[in-house]
Amino acid sequence: MTIDTVTHIPEDRIIQIVADGRGAAPDEQVHLDRCGHCRNMMAELAGDLSLLRQQAARAAPDPERRFVLPAAQPATPRLRRWGWAAAGTALSAVLLVMVILAGREGGLPGLSPQTQTTVQWEDPELVKINMLAENALPDVYLDLSESLDGGYDEGFIDFLIPPLDDDSVS
Repeated sequence: MTIDTVTHIPEDRIIQIVADGRGAAPDEQVHLDRCGHCRNMMAELAGDLSLLRQQAARAAPDPERRFVLPAAQPATPRLRRWGWAAAGTALSAVLLVMVILAGREGGLPGLSPQTQTTVQWEDPELVKINMLAENALPDVYLDLSESLDGGYDEGFIDFLIPPLDDDSVS
């Protein structure tokens, strides 16, 4: 080992200086100004890196699609849009307050109060369905069951509604 190799900047540090592009530290810059060997090594690495960049640019395929970023929108349309939203919200709030106040006072001023008419039409079939939904037993059975003060027992229920597995009815 000679003394000249010990005083030079290490090759990995020269590669780092060239690749980063930030430049050398002040003490390294002083050494590069004095040492031709380190300067030549740095120039060769910079040239090699430049050639690699050019080759990579030539070897890269052309993009299939051209990407275009949207133009920056001015701030005024956004403010206008928020202005319309705020106006719509305010109008909705005013209408809501008017409806609530009109409900308390019995109507809007200047309008005659109106009562809502209700039409009720009873379908005879629906009346029967509703009666069966409440109690499906005929009136005769209801009268019979009211006379029993003990309530319903198992035999009475079997008398009224025969079990499905029993063929005594058929």
